[in-house]
Amino acid sequence: MYKLIRHPLSNAVGISVFSLFYTAAFCVFADRIGSQDYFMEASPFWRAWDSFLYAGGQRAIACVLLLLTVLAVALLLIRHKPYDEYHTAILIKCLVVALLLTLAAIAAFFVVVLLHPTEAIGAVTFFVSLNWATVVLADLVYLILCGRK
Repeated sequence: MYKLIRHPLSNAVGISVFSLFYTAAFCVFADRIGSQDYFMEASPFWRAWDSFLYAGGQRAIACVLLLLTVLAVALLLIRHKPYDEYHTAILIKCLVVALLLTLAAIAAFFVVVLLHPTEAIGAVTFFVSLNWATVVLADLVYLILCGRK
């Protein structure tokens, strides 16, 4: 695993595969959210979020995630040589922190779905959007910072 992480190309492939999956899912299901009948029961935040999704906002999310991924992959492809041990150690720490934050977010997501099962679609979309945007942004920041050194 350590040898795989050292190569920018493996990072580019990993981030691209997941981003393309989420982009496709958001675009394919953008018009299939359902009716707005249950919005009245939701909190103001979830009403606003669900209205955004109902209006086709998933396409906007997909475009933002795709743009961030293209920037990250471009920076990864510019760097042809493997990361040194220092940068690889930083990347591993970033991945561990991302994993811990994801596990915490899954727990919070589970509670939201249990408290408001009618808002499950919005909660899932919010969780995936926030989680993957955080991963891509963290990778982008890491690449920018490592590129300066």
